[in-house]
Amino acid sequence: MICPTCHSENPEGSLFCTTCGSSLVSADVAPKADAPSAVCPACGAAVEEGFAFCTACGASLASGASNDADPQADSAVPVSEPDDAATTLLAENAVSFAAPEPDDAATTLLAENAVSFTAAEPNDAATTLLAEDAPAAGAPTPDCPSPFETYNVMGDAPAAAPAAGFCSSCGAPVQPDEAFCSSCGARIGAPAPAADAAASAVAAGQLDVTVPDMARASAYGPAATTPGAAPAAAGVAPYAPMPAAAPTPEPPAKRGGKGKIVAIVVGVLAVLALIGGGIGWYLHDQHEQEVAAQQAAEEAAHAPRKVTIDIIAEGWDTKAGASRLPVRIVGEDLDGEAVDEIQYVASDGTGIEIRQGEYEFAFPGSPIAADGTIYTPPSGAIEVSVSSEDADAVIDATGDTSLTLAPIDALEVTDEQIEAAYQLALADEDEGAPDADSLRSAAVARHDEAIAAEEEAEAAAAEEAAREARHVVAANYELYLPEYWDGRVTVEVDGNTVTIRSKAYPRLDVCTIQVQRGATIDRGDYLTSCMGDVDLGQGHYASVWATRWGPKIAELYSMATSDPDDYYSLEEATEIVDLQTGGAIAYTTVRDDFVETGNAHSQLVDDYLRANVVNAITPR
Repeated sequence: MICPTCHSENPEGSLFCTTCGSSLVSADVAPKADAPSAVCPACGAAVEEGFAFCTACGASLASGASNDADPQADSAVPVSEPDDAATTLLAENAVSFAAPEPDDAATTLLAENAVSFTAAEPNDAATTLLAEDAPAAGAPTPDCPSPFETYNVMGDAPAAAPAAGFCSSCGAPVQPDEAFCSSCGARIGAPAPAADAAASAVAAGQLDVTVPDMARASAYGPAATTPGAAPAAAGVAPYAPMPAAAPTPEPPAKRGGKGKIVAIVVGVLAVLALIGGGIGWYLHDQHEQEVAAQQAAEEAAHAPRKVTIDIIAEGWDTKAGASRLPVRIVGEDLDGEAVDEIQYVASDGTGIEIRQGEYEFAFPGSPIAADGTIYTPPSGAIEVSVSSEDADAVIDATGDTSLTLAPIDALEVTDEQIEAAYQLALADEDEGAPDADSLRSAAVARHDEAIAAEEEAEAAAAEEAAREARHVVAANYELYLPEYWDGRVTVEVDGNTVTIRSKAYPRLDVCTIQVQRGATIDRGDYLTSCMGDVDLGQGHYASVWATRWGPKIAELYSMATSDPDDYYSLEEATEIVDLQTGGAIAYTTVRDDFVETGNAHSQLVDDYLRANVVNAITPR
């Protein structure tokens, strides 16, 4: 392979030029040109004709060739400008043995494998040894198989070194005539990075260093030169090829720098992973907290608010078993969603829970009290704004006012009102809902009892009215006529004279009351007589007189009289006998008994009138 930079030939498969250290990765493979050989004026090594630099030491071949060559010939052979690697090589091979600077590739490799070591400076002891060990001019050539010897820099005993060596940077095998490693491009013989401990070992004489024995190499004589080649520089022994190469030793074990780097990198990555994980967990936790806070705020904003209503209703107590007041809520919540629902309020005003929004509260029906009372609910609706940042706040829907439920009278409540209140109570299925069926039964019973009470009161009133109708008041006395006569008699009062007649047959007097001084002496006959006297005081007496119509009409019947004045119909006779006897005997019985036996039952008339009229008179 031909180096594109210095045009030197390199072994096939080389990655870097063994002469200038340039990369051969992109170099084109070119066959070696047949050209007359030349000698490097610097080191005496054989070089190919037309090379601009020595393949052994990298010295420029232009100056030596220009002494004898035609200027036009020089122009015919293009000479490439040395690249940085070649320039560095010239500087490193100067006689003063200046410390070599590694090329970029070698520097990079050293940096990659360095852990805590620094590049070692050339050992002064080695430099002194080279100078001291150089043979004098004209001295015989020592019998040394190789110009490479191994010395203890602090001792005198040399150790034989193999003809072939290894790159101090990558450990690849190198030949003694190679100035640069063909694998990594590092300069052969450049000091490898060494730890401070290694430098200390060199100073203490504890480190073996292999250096070229230039003095012994010169004992082999000068290298062959080509005509026109410049002589070797003074003080620099030309390199003579070795007669035979020693066996290639085993390559030294590569340092574990890369393993340490990997370990460090893994450790750093682990630390970064931990840090990143911690940061990630912290950020995730912060995000979760923010999300939780947002969700909590959202839930708090949408949480139902408690609303109370101040209600006044006589006898309504939900704790005693009454049903709750239905409230219809219509409006929009804070999200603008329509709301139309019925909730129930207890007698203490609690029970409504609804999200924030603007609503109207209406009252579609009545609750049912424990005793069955039905109420008239408030008419219309009230506007309620449910808004509070505090989810536990209680909002008063009525403010400073109160709602009044007026109880409906048990007599006035209708079956329809009871049924409507029952249906609303039945729809209340929340906790604490009452027994709607029991409440409806109570409402119905309350209504029925009220009706019965009213009827009873009406009857009592009617009785009282009838009694009052029977109340007869004269100038000096009064009396209550018997109930049996209610609606069947008429009463005429004239001072102290009271006349009671049959309402159906006014010509028939039931009895007559009159006042007189002193008691009645003449009691009359069997048909008309005094029933009794009542002392009114101051010598006045109320006397009751009556015609015994039963015996009288029976007698006329038996006489078969045709006088119209003496004629009474059966109906008249039946009615008047019934009034005077209080229903104790029928006229037909009186008539038949009188006709057959002559017994007219007059005593029945006297007994009834004495008990119910005479005994009823009281003085005023």
